[in-house]
Amino acid sequence: MPERIMPGLGLRAFYDPGQRNWGTSLSEDLRRLSVMVQARAASRTTTLPASGNSGDITIVPAGSPANANALALWDGETGAEAWVFLTPQDGWQVWITDEARSVRFTGAAWVEVPRPGIVTIRTLTGTAHTLEAIDLGAILETSGASPVTVTIPTEASVAFEIGTLINITQGGSGVATITAGTGVSLNGVTGGSVALDGPWSGAALTKRGEDAWIIQGALAGSVA
Repeated sequence: MPERIMPGLGLRAFYDPGQRNWGTSLSEDLRRLSVMVQARAASRTTTLPASGNSGDITIVPAGSPANANALALWDGETGAEAWVFLTPQDGWQVWITDEARSVRFTGAAWVEVPRPGIVTIRTLTGTAHTLEAIDLGAILETSGASPVTVTIPTEASVAFEIGTLINITQGGSGVATITAGTGVSLNGVTGGSVALDGPWSGAALTKRGEDAWIIQGALAGSVA
């Protein structure tokens, strides 16, 4: 029976009897299992030091030139310890000690797992923003005097679940406009695009079906 990769953590199993190096493979998989069951990491923003201490686990910061977003653990035989890197898979969830919260890997970045009763507020920069996975459950707040357009992408681009809720607030004098991308319907307005009603007005976006969203809130009216 040939070795194959198991679903989930990607552990290897079903070795042929006497398969070469099966002991090494098994040890590597047990190390991965040890890290990922009740997974925790000290930080995801602290620069990885040249060396660590026994048992150290951390996430390499996203902007690092090497191994960005990888789980790094200090491991090895006594006197020969080194950083070992695990490439995260979509859906892995880790508790971050210095933030006292859980994060989930989306395939491109670690994003905060929403906590009951606590909403993440994200300030948008620039004049255009297309909704992305990290926006799930958050309040997106615009700022400044320049107009800002927030675009709802198609499900093929970002697969938000039905029932997803995203709030948008206009925090400055620049008009915040929410618009449906090509192929997306935005129920609650005509024309698929609408501006908010002025500074500190807001609206809630709810996904009700495939490429179908509802907007409700303080709206100025449809925009051509």
